[in-house]
Amino acid sequence: MTLHRHGYALQPGESLEDLDMGGGSVLSLRVTGEQSNGLVAVIGGIVTDGGPPLHMHEDEDEVVIVLDGELSYRVGEEHGVLAAGGLLWFPRAVPHAVANLSGRACRFLTVVTPAGIETFFRAQCDYLASLPPGMAPDPAAFSALPGARSRPTVGMPLTGGDTAER
Repeated sequence: MTLHRHGYALQPGESLEDLDMGGGSVLSLRVTGEQSNGLVAVIGGIVTDGGPPLHMHEDEDEVVIVLDGELSYRVGEEHGVLAAGGLLWFPRAVPHAVANLSGRACRFLTVVTPAGIETFFRAQCDYLASLPPGMAPDPAAFSALPGARSRPTVGMPLTGGDTAER
């Protein structure tokens, strides 16, 4: 594949790299900073259950588009549930979280600018793979991963009670 100036095509299901995030959840890197000269990262995902804690990005803006299934969300004080075709806009410095609380897999596409978050996701993947089966991640260890400092956790993961529409 030719990178940078000449572009490339990925067929459905193809990615540059798949990151196993545990429990059947996968992040598929489709464009990274390497290909975009640091401008943008495009990441496909499947989340089977749950999601990250409430957090924010100090240096990045993020868009999440639900492709299939549904995704519970919180952005600032707004919260609810999005179905396929729904879009979330997470500007930098705004606390946000997503979670799959539906009991069936959700597919989504995330666009982050500038690129760089993929390095953080790789570190998370490596950490999760190092845990013994059944062991829960240590929040302190997660917050010490490379890239975590500019993406601080500011609250708990979403639960069903967090997403009732206002």
